[in-house]
Amino acid sequence: MDVIAKHDRMKDVAHPLRIAGISRPADVTFSFEGQTLSAPAGENLAAALIASGIRRLGEGQEAARPRAALCMMGVCQQCLLRVDGRLAQACLMPVRDGMVVTAA
Repeated sequence: MDVIAKHDRMKDVAHPLRIAGISRPADVTFSFEGQTLSAPAGENLAAALIASGIRRLGEGQEAARPRAALCMMGVCQQCLLRVDGRLAQACLMPVRDGMVVTAA
């Protein structure tokens, strides 16, 4: 069993970060590692991935310490991903229609 999945308290919660009754922009679609996802236009990529159930953004130096969105303000750079072929911090990158995201 994955070390992270074993301790994930939100694995059985459906959309824990989506608050009912709050109006948002229309959803756009984007892909992460070949998986098609959707999120409100302009939401930061890290939040969109977390809300879609994706918390592991890449491999760390040890398998038990994967990269993830930690600070959510652009300081730690642990959320570094490749967006449309260029490196970008997921917590600072707004989601837009058709973007292609892969691990860095």
